[in-house]
Amino acid sequence: MTTTPTAAKPAAKKAAAKPAAAAAAAKPAAAKPAATKPAAAKPAAARPATKRASSKNQGHVLPEDHTASEAVAHAITSLHADLAPSVNRIMAADLDEDARFVAISLFRHSLNVPGDQYRYPVNAIEGGRQMVAIPSAD
Repeated sequence: MTTTPTAAKPAAKKAAAKPAAAAAAAKPAAAKPAATKPAAAKPAAARPATKRASSKNQGHVLPEDHTASEAVAHAITSLHADLAPSVNRIMAADLDEDARFVAISLFRHSLNVPGDQYRYPVNAIEGGRQMVAIPSAD
């Protein structure tokens, strides 16, 4: 019967492993450092990453003579840059300042309420128009 080279290798490994195992058992545990992996070299102490402002993401500065609705719009876009198109749509709508303030405020408050109808700029604009059109109860 002939043996294949692959079948002979495991038998040879087992035979070679027995004397090595017996020798390792005879040595005390402190003599095993050669079998452990060397500790990985730690990189040099790196400085903490600093956040750099890109030239694209400087944001616009709120003018000193801003309106209340502009302040709310600036606050929204400062926190949520992805909402700039919605905020711009509300700010560009044909509304007087009171209605624009109500519309942008409705939009801002809807951001934390799942399913709020005023999350859509068109609904916020219409809500601003309707709430300002209601006469006060004076």
